[in-house]
Amino acid sequence: MEYRSEEKLDENERELIDLFSSLDERFEPMVVLVEGKRDEQVLRDLGVKAPIIRTQSWRSRVQLFRHIERMVENKRGVVILTDFDREGKEIKKEIAKELQILKIPLLTQARREIGKAMGNYRCIEELVALFKKKDSPVPASDL
Repeated sequence: MEYRSEEKLDENERELIDLFSSLDERFEPMVVLVEGKRDEQVLRDLGVKAPIIRTQSWRSRVQLFRHIERMVENKRGVVILTDFDREGKEIKKEIAKELQILKIPLLTQARREIGKAMGNYRCIEELVALFKKKDSPVPASDL
């Protein structure tokens, strides 16, 4: 059995959970970009079902963008969910510039909404803390 704290979710944390759980239906079909595999796992645990591409993988930058192009075919666009720290914002900026050159639509509204709701969280993988809260909708035993 996984440990749960006595702390409850605050309003921003509930909003984050709601945003992630509704992301697929609001922006379907889409592709989501994250930095690493822990980020991907957190999004899956929050209910995101869309294809997720990790920017930190074995692929070169050229291979990464070719893969994104293939994945985005017949999709509405890409949500860049790199971290909201300085490094993540730089990665987002570089990727966005390249995707614009490739004429791949960016779903910037989703990132803005999530960024606003992140509160004190700066990294996607930090959101695993949401599952440890007493009233988390995600059972700790499922993690």
